[in-house]
Amino acid sequence: MHGGENNVLVRLFERLQWSYRTLEWPDRYYFGPRSDETNDENHDGDDNDDTALRGIVDATTAEAHPDIAEAHRLLADLPDAPWVLKTESGDASASASQIPIDDLESSETKHVDCTALQWLTDRVKASKRVIAVAENVYANDFGCSLSTMGMRETAVEQREWCHGEEYILLDEGRHLGDLVREVSSGLDVRLETVARTVEWSRKEKETNGNEGVTGSFNDGGVKVATRCGKTFRASVAVIVAAPVSALKETHWAPAFATKLLFDPPLPRAKRDAIDAIQMSDAVKICLAFRETFWPKDVWNVVCCDAFLPECWMLEYDATENENENESDADRSDVAGRAIVTFFACGETAKAVARRIREDPERGEAGVVEQALEQLDAMFGGDAGGDAAPATKRFVAAKVFPWSAVDSVGGAYTHPSVYAAGARRELQKPEYDGALFFAGEAANVKCNPCMQGAMTTGLEAAAAAAAERAARTGTPLPEGFGEEDWFVECFGSDSS
Repeated sequence: MHGGENNVLVRLFERLQWSYRTLEWPDRYYFGPRSDETNDENHDGDDNDDTALRGIVDATTAEAHPDIAEAHRLLADLPDAPWVLKTESGDASASASQIPIDDLESSETKHVDCTALQWLTDRVKASKRVIAVAENVYANDFGCSLSTMGMRETAVEQREWCHGEEYILLDEGRHLGDLVREVSSGLDVRLETVARTVEWSRKEKETNGNEGVTGSFNDGGVKVATRCGKTFRASVAVIVAAPVSALKETHWAPAFATKLLFDPPLPRAKRDAIDAIQMSDAVKICLAFRETFWPKDVWNVVCCDAFLPECWMLEYDATENENENESDADRSDVAGRAIVTFFACGETAKAVARRIREDPERGEAGVVEQALEQLDAMFGGDAGGDAAPATKRFVAAKVFPWSAVDSVGGAYTHPSVYAAGARRELQKPEYDGALFFAGEAANVKCNPCMQGAMTTGLEAAAAAAAERAARTGTPLPEGFGEEDWFVECFGSDSS
């Protein structure tokens, strides 16, 4: 989990007395054979440079290199962004017109934007190596490619991010699914119950004994109809925390089949905001090995000039997998294994998903083979001179494109171009306070992370409860819905 500071999830771990580790990210960099050393006018020919980066390099050494330092400087400072790439005459040069933006979240100027790739290429004239680092460190972490990463939203998130760059790793074989079970304990959770429509009926009220409409209010109620024919009625409000893909008119993923309809339709401003917020794809390639073949102090590698952009390494002991919620088969499949997980987003993930979709058997086998070859290149020679340490120790693999999940159809939302103000619009309640939205797509400060999604859920629940309290005249407990209140009452009778 990315970000250990100011994180409600970390506070819950501590409340549950779950141990965890805090790990620096990135931990290592890997630099493979370069394909950009020719035809790059900004390339300084570092083949003969003693400072050239090759193989696996620790983060401190790598980030001292001018190219890597420049990539981090640009993405931290975001100079000369956003701007208009083309003037009215169509000129796309570096002298193109710039428009100063006082409010980066203003939808009135959302047309003043560009992608991170346009900015790096056309404005700051970054070298191919700098762009490659930005692709693998920043765009992949955001869940997209530089070609779809919007600069306005990137600037907002960089400004608002307050969680630090460390990663949090649960100990004792626990994972975030365990936290989901804890949070949902005691709740009426209906799995395999796919919502189809959200319907709202408003009632009219009388004034001074005369029939007439003096304004609408929510006593008509909201109901959610499911595909299986069941209907659930809400006495006060419904909170929709579905992936943004389910709210869109259309979505790019071929497997996606879970569109949520609203009756009456959402306002045009809300629909435009939903369409502006983009989701790309992500793929995880999990490889199991008989034993580790990487140095014990390595847990994460960002990979430049390679097939897949990032991987992390973990070793699970049998005692770390004795989870009472998992079957014996699940435990034995993981116990004692050394696991490498590759993570790719954006166009790389879409390409992997397409290979598997078009040829399920050979496509997945080919992806696994390339991943093993990448590990062999990364660690070959470090295990007793073994040139293929990963291939020789390989046991099993699982390739999982998130776009194959028909209820999600992708990864998570990413900084989107021309989307200024869209997340603020998505946050707004509808149906006279009977409909609220939550989820990472509705979070301006931390949209691609689980803690960001949970924060919006707390905010939406507090707003719905306040709506009910206003109608019934029943005051809410002090601090109700705030993060401190949630953490303190978690697991207690008052929760």
